[in-house]
Amino acid sequence: MGCGTCKSCDGGPCQGLLPEAELPTNLPLVVYDGDCSFCRRWLKRYESICPPQRVAWSPYQKAAGSFPGIPESQFSKAMHLIHPDGHHTKGAHAVFELMKLVDLRTWPLVLYRFLIPFRWICDALYHLVSNHRTGANLLAKVAWGPLEVPSTTLLTRRLFLRMLGLIFLIAFLSLGWQMNGLIGPEGLQPANELLGWLDARNASSPSLLQLSSSDGLMSGLWWAGTIASAMVIVGLVPMLTLAIAWVIYLSFMNAGGLFMSYQWDSLLLEVGFLSIFWAPFSWRLNGRGVRRPSTLLRWMFLWLLMRFMFFSGWVKLASGDPTWMDLTAIDYHYWTQPLPWWPAWYAWQLPLWSQKLSCVLMFIIEMGIPFLLLFPRVPRLIAFGSLAALQIGIVLTGNYGFFNWLTLVLCIVALDDSQLLWLWPKRVRGMVRVGMPRQETIGRRGLNLLVASLVLSLSIPIAVSQLSSDDRKANGWSNALGPYRIANPYGLFRVMTKSRPEIIIEGSLDGVTWSAYEFNWKPGPLMEAPGLSQPDMPRLDWQMWFDALKFEYAIETGSIRLLEQISKPDIADPDIEVFTTGLVTPRLCKALLRDNQEVIQLLRSSPFGEEPPRMIRWSLYRYTFTTPEEASGTGDWWKRDWLYTSPIMTQPGGG
Repeated sequence: MGCGTCKSCDGGPCQGLLPEAELPTNLPLVVYDGDCSFCRRWLKRYESICPPQRVAWSPYQKAAGSFPGIPESQFSKAMHLIHPDGHHTKGAHAVFELMKLVDLRTWPLVLYRFLIPFRWICDALYHLVSNHRTGANLLAKVAWGPLEVPSTTLLTRRLFLRMLGLIFLIAFLSLGWQMNGLIGPEGLQPANELLGWLDARNASSPSLLQLSSSDGLMSGLWWAGTIASAMVIVGLVPMLTLAIAWVIYLSFMNAGGLFMSYQWDSLLLEVGFLSIFWAPFSWRLNGRGVRRPSTLLRWMFLWLLMRFMFFSGWVKLASGDPTWMDLTAIDYHYWTQPLPWWPAWYAWQLPLWSQKLSCVLMFIIEMGIPFLLLFPRVPRLIAFGSLAALQIGIVLTGNYGFFNWLTLVLCIVALDDSQLLWLWPKRVRGMVRVGMPRQETIGRRGLNLLVASLVLSLSIPIAVSQLSSDDRKANGWSNALGPYRIANPYGLFRVMTKSRPEIIIEGSLDGVTWSAYEFNWKPGPLMEAPGLSQPDMPRLDWQMWFDALKFEYAIETGSIRLLEQISKPDIADPDIEVFTTGLVTPRLCKALLRDNQEVIQLLRSSPFGEEPPRMIRWSLYRYTFTTPEEASGTGDWWKRDWLYTSPIMTQPGGG
C-alpha cells in the first residue's frame, strides 16, 4: 500500500517525499523508514510546516546506498539527519535538530545537548517507540487524529482574542448602565468612599479612580474601556487595546467593593492579563507580519482552565456539605441559585435520580475532564466538548452574567486551527489564514517566560492552599500581588444553600398602604416567571441574594437586633453599614427614602411618582418553586412563607 502522501508511491511501497531521483548535497537530509507509516505520517507533519528549501527528505530504501558509512541496519532502526558537511545525528537527537531546522522549537535540542538526564529519557522513549511502531501509530491516531495536519494556533488566537474582546465589551456595557447607581458619587457604595476607607487602612487597591472622584473620570474611563474592547473585536492594535481594557476593568473592580467582587470579574482580569502578552505586537491582529502565537502562554491558559474547573469541583467535596456527598445538591440548586431562569423550574421537576446523575456528571466534568487538556489534539477536543456542554447546561437554567460565556471563550484555547476550520464552509476554508509564521523574537520569548514564571509563582501557592485548606500557603508573594488579579482562587457553591430567602422592600405614604419596589431580575411577584438577564450582570439583584442569606442567618441565630440597628437612617458611620457587615439593603432603603434617582434606575419600577415615600420597610420571605399541580391551579411560579418584617424606616426627624 502507498502512503498516500507523496507522488512517487503509485500504490506500491513508499519511495519517500523527495520527488527527485538524485539526493541533494546542499541541504540537510532526513532519512527515514519508507515502509513505516508512523514515520511517514510524522515527517509529513514536519514537512508541511518546513520553510521552503531548508530540508530534504528521503526514505532509507532509496538513500542508504549513497551513505556507505552508515549501515543500513541503523537506518531501519532510527531516523537520521545528514548534514551537507557529512556529519549526522540519529534518533531523538535527529528529531530535535529537525524541530529546530523547520523552525518549530529550539529548547528540546538545547536540553538534549546540555542536560544529560533529559537526553537519557528521550533516547529511552525513542527506542521504546521505535521498537513498537504499530502500537505507537495506533496511539498517535487516537491522540492526534490526522497526525499529518500540524497543531497550529494562528486561527485559535484570532478567534479567542476577538471573543475575549466581545466579553470585555459586554462587561463594560453591563457596568455602564449600573455604574452611577452602584459606585458613583450618589451611588450605594461610592468608589471614592471605598478607596478612602481602604487608604485609611493602608490596604492596596490599584485603581485609576484614585486620581479623582469626579463623574467625568469615571465616565471617561468607561468610554475608554468600551472603545478599547471594540477595537480588540475588530483586531486593531490588539496588545495595546487589551492592556487598556485590562487596566480600566481592574480600576473599576478595585473601586467597586461589594458590587465588583465576584469570581467572573477576577476570571476576566486573569484571562485578560495573559491575553495582553499572547496578542501579537502589531497594528492588526491578522496582519501579514504577525509572529507565531506563544506555545508557553497557551499552556498558561490551559493551566488556568484546569485550575478553574478542577477547583470548582474540589471545593464542593472539600466542604463536606452533605448535599454534595449524597448527590442531592442539584435538586436544591435549581431554585436556590441567585438568579434562576424559567427553564430551571422545569429542570427541578425531573426525578431525583436524574438530579443525582447530573451531579455525578458535573463532578466528572469538573474534576476529571480538565486533565485531558494535558494531552494532544483528540483528548483536548473531548475536554472542550465536555466543558462546553457543562457551561451551556448552566446557561440554560441560570443567570450568571458573562461568567459561563467567558468560560466558553477560555475553552477555545484547547482547540487548534484544524479543528476550528470546521466552523467555515469547506469551499472557503482555503481563504482562512492559518499556518506557522515566524517565531517570536528572542526578546518577546524572554518576556513570555517572565510572564509565565510570574503566573506560576502566584497560582501554584494558591492552588496548594486550596488543596490543603491552608490560606497561609498562599501568603506573601501571592497576597502582595493579589490586588492585581493576576492569579485567583476559584470555586462556587462550596456549600449548597437549601432555602431561598428573598427581601421585599416596600414604601408607604401613610403607613397604611404599602407598595413593593420591583427589581429587574430577582424573584418578587409570585406569578412572574424567572427571566433571562445574561449576559448582562445585574449586580444589585445579585447582592440582594447575599443580603437575604445574611438576614436569614441573623434571624436563625437571634442576632437580628444588631442588623436592625444599622438600618436606622441616622447612622453616620459608613464602615458599620457596608464595609463591616457587607450589607447593601440599609443603604438601598435610605436611597429610596431620599428618592435617589441614580439608585432607582437600578430597579424595574418604583410604585411612587415624583413624591418619595415617607416610610420604608423590608420583609424577608422564603421562596420555593411551585409544583406542576400548584402552578396549574394558581398560575404562580413561586410560593412563599413570611419570616420577618423590619422596623419602619423614616427620614431623620420624620414621624
